[in-house]
Amino acid sequence: MGSYDSIIKWKSHIYDDFLINPKVVRYSIISSLITFISAIIIGYVVAQFDPDGYNIFDNYISDMGSFEHTPLPYFLDYGAIITSILIIPAIYHIEQKLAPDPIEITNFERMKYRLSGLGCFFMFFGFFGFFMVGVFSEDRTTSLGLHFLFSHVVFSGIVFSSLFYGLLILFYKTEIPRLLGLYMIIFPFTSGVLMLIHYTPIYEWLMLFSLLIWMIPVFLILLKDLKIE
Repeated sequence: MGSYDSIIKWKSHIYDDFLINPKVVRYSIISSLITFISAIIIGYVVAQFDPDGYNIFDNYISDMGSFEHTPLPYFLDYGAIITSILIIPAIYHIEQKLAPDPIEITNFERMKYRLSGLGCFFMFFGFFGFFMVGVFSEDRTTSLGLHFLFSHVVFSGIVFSSLFYGLLILFYKTEIPRLLGLYMIIFPFTSGVLMLIHYTPIYEWLMLFSLLIWMIPVFLILLKDLKIE
């Protein structure tokens, strides 16, 4: 029994004192956004030095992680891995912020918890895929095609996270504007369907942009509301 209590206290210590610690969350949000955006911008600029050139109409995002399309593919690969690690506290914070512990749980509040839990699960699912995309780049995809597989994990995870969090924001009072919640329900899912129908580079880029349009504002709004002592 003592060992069990120790484990519970240890888990509580990790969660309360680290994962949702406002200072850690602040660092998580800022560092993950800077890392990801820098990886995309620098990776795109460096890819221009490839003899074949690089553009969003002819090249997939993952092409920035291959020697066939860029002289230095490491920006996207390492950016994906580092971002996926740095963002973990921010993901926990979103779940806690959008669905804090209520004093009394009603059926209406219970649905809020389910939406928040599903949003959190699929966001972790998506960033796990993003981590693996960095590990298994186009050049390291293996005979199993792991890069292609985890690319789908990334987008499907974040799209469903967008859907569930969007429903929560639309129907419940939060710090996030309801109009943004409506966007989260419609546009990423629509972009995902279009990408499945026409899997071309431009649709993959549109998918990315549709996700960044809501993720960056949501993270920045939650960053602004952080209370740091």
